[in-house]
Amino acid sequence: MNLIDASIEARGFAPVSIALAVRTISACFAALHRPDNRILTGIGLLASTLDSAGDYAFALDARCLEDGDGIIDLLDWLEDRLSDDGAIVSWPNWGSVPARLIALANPDRHRRIVAAAADTAGRWRDMPQGHVWHLKQARANAMPCLCGSSVRVDECDGAMPMALPPDPNTTAQQLKREAIAGCQAWARGFGAFDDHAHPAQRALRALDRWQAPRSPAD
Repeated sequence: MNLIDASIEARGFAPVSIALAVRTISACFAALHRPDNRILTGIGLLASTLDSAGDYAFALDARCLEDGDGIIDLLDWLEDRLSDDGAIVSWPNWGSVPARLIALANPDRHRRIVAAAADTAGRWRDMPQGHVWHLKQARANAMPCLCGSSVRVDECDGAMPMALPPDPNTTAQQLKREAIAGCQAWARGFGAFDDHAHPAQRALRALDRWQAPRSPAD
């Protein structure tokens, strides 16, 4: 039985990659006309690169909605952290992550996001649900309808008071953990049954070392 999606397997494991976790909450029914009816509240990523010695290096970061922010701020943050090459790994979050980003991004302002998310046969590895069912996503309350009965459905702007989104500090830590778990799930699909020197096996060992608790003297 093939353990990973055939299109992903054919493209191979990519040492230079970004594992991308997103957090969304449900919008009220009146907001279903919007390009994406789940409101994006946070993005977490784990970037994996190779240093000059050929060893793996990792960088972990997250950005969540805070007071005065909008979804455009999250997309701007992500745009600044994407390069024009390297693999991007995602997994379902109540729908396809690349499709959601394309729906929300401005093609002129978020060129890297749109180009990468449209390339699901190339650099973007969108893992199917059957391979990542074990990845847990933190729950978040849905957004209640605040428009009132006098507002037409097509006039609802999906405005969200900042009292409603999850706590940004808590969400950021959750998204970082999810990004690490997603990276591990992707690498294990390639390295679990292969030789010790396989790049995916090396990446998993390097990630374990990177996460290992450090002593106060380190």
